[in-house]
Amino acid sequence: MSDAVHGRQGRPFTLVTCASCDAPHEVMDGLRHAVRSCAHGVLVSTGCLARVLHCRRDHGLYAAVQPCAVDRRPTGAVVRLGPLLTDADAAAVGVWLRAGMPDDGTLPDRLRAASAPRHVAHLN
Repeated sequence: MSDAVHGRQGRPFTLVTCASCDAPHEVMDGLRHAVRSCAHGVLVSTGCLARVLHCRRDHGLYAAVQPCAVDRRPTGAVVRLGPLLTDADAAAVGVWLRAGMPDDGTLPDRLRAASAPRHVAHLN
């Protein structure tokens, strides 16, 4: 069924956080709370995400989130997040996740991370 039928609030997603990043406990706690409040949200903690993100381990938490179907099949593009430095940053991500990850400016640009350099096209 479409998002229009159920509303976007129940949109499933997988949020992957970098366990190598130096993240304040408040940030991880805020993300855990956000994921728990979403019926089909999953939080995964993994090693360094440098292959996907242009992250700096000592400058906050970096993460990637991808919308998916209830059976975890990807249904949209990955959104790169970071650096998340404060509980307010985690709360903003939580609001955006609960709203269904809209592309309407709900997620502040300052919380969107750059792609890893290997994923960026270079000019001649």
